[in-house]
Amino acid sequence: MKNIIYISTLLLIFSCGKQTTEIRYYPTDREFSNEKSELIGLDTTKLNFIGLTNKVGTFYKDYGKLVVEFDDGNIKKRIIPYVYDGGLIKSRNVLPITSDSILKDYGYPITELKKLLKRHYLNDGKNLSYSVSTRRALIEVTIDTSKSGKELKEVLTKLTRSFDEIKEEVNDSIELRIFFDYFRQIPPPPLPPKMKDEYKGG
Repeated sequence: MKNIIYISTLLLIFSCGKQTTEIRYYPTDREFSNEKSELIGLDTTKLNFIGLTNKVGTFYKDYGKLVVEFDDGNIKKRIIPYVYDGGLIKSRNVLPITSDSILKDYGYPITELKKLLKRHYLNDGKNLSYSVSTRRALIEVTIDTSKSGKELKEVLTKLTRSFDEIKEEVNDSIELRIFFDYFRQIPPPPLPPKMKDEYKGG
């Protein structure tokens, strides 16, 4: 009898310690294959944000073959980042966020993220500053270029948690589509010859 109790106790301890990890994809409407895709773990990668963003860009013609992965409690979250293609994306369809701000209208603190996400996804073309439709809604993540994978993870954890809450509340098939971008220094256009001469002489 004692042996049975002992074995039962061991099995109970083992089952409690072995928790099933859910794997959640963003967006969920894309096919994913472990064999054909490259996984970048944000807890272990040595790439900073600029290196990670540039690497995503090399997969421009192979969307879905690079996946960013991080753990959020018992959930393993995998993001298939989009590649920024400039002019093909209307600015109203993009909700830009940084580590501490939401760059829409006159700006909002990151604490307002859930409210702004909801406004963006459920806008349905009503407000000209927000997405035309849920299908076209995109989130742009921009952080300091030197930030590490772990610091990017902090932003993505806030974003995915807020999105998941909204999706559950509205019970809709909305999808979280994310692309990474960083502020690029664009050199000013060259001065016209006349102005250049005046500048030198002044």
